[in-house]
Amino acid sequence: MKLNAKIQRDKQALSQLDRNGKLLFLWDYYKIPILSVLCVLVLVLLTVLTSARSGKAAMYAVFVNTASAEGDREALDEILEQGGIALSGRHVDVTADLHLGREHDELSDAQTVQVLAALFGIKGLDFFAADEAVFEKYAQQDAFLNLALFLDADTLSRHQEDLYYYENADGQTVLGGIRLHPGSPLHEAGYFLTEVTVGIAASAQNMEEALCFLKQLL
Repeated sequence: MKLNAKIQRDKQALSQLDRNGKLLFLWDYYKIPILSVLCVLVLVLLTVLTSARSGKAAMYAVFVNTASAEGDREALDEILEQGGIALSGRHVDVTADLHLGREHDELSDAQTVQVLAALFGIKGLDFFAADEAVFEKYAQQDAFLNLALFLDADTLSRHQEDLYYYENADGQTVLGGIRLHPGSPLHEAGYFLTEVTVGIAASAQNMEEALCFLKQLL
């Protein structure tokens, strides 16, 4: 009875609002169920898409808060090929239209968070690039590979001022990412204009290709 009474009160309140008011009312009072439904839909969609394209992708790259989503995708393939990866008709599958914390748009941010959670969860993400504020959110969730285990001492020494470390839940220091500056291949490909932090997902299914890609960027 209490639920029915609440529904009736909400209907009455909605009837007195204009279109924008109704949208704000629904978002304020039904935010959690709306986000839950969105999460399920995003997860199902990404699972289907990842399964469909898995044979064509050499690596899955996700770039957040890009200057342009229409960067030079062929340049990304070339980076892998220069590192000795035979693509054989495959390509770098890049998602570059996600934004988080830029427009102060709560709904858009929530959708991006759900998409990224799904991509990290279903291993639909190998290589990740974002501004440091966004990168830190996922480092706090221990989402990245410890690059110190895969990069040689000379490379680490050359980039020591740009190494991004964080402490994981076990209290261990992890080299989760490396900062790239304007002039890097990612910047030259048109995806970023300012400094960006890059890393490899701990659950990457194309880890060899992602590591090759990172080493070529360095």
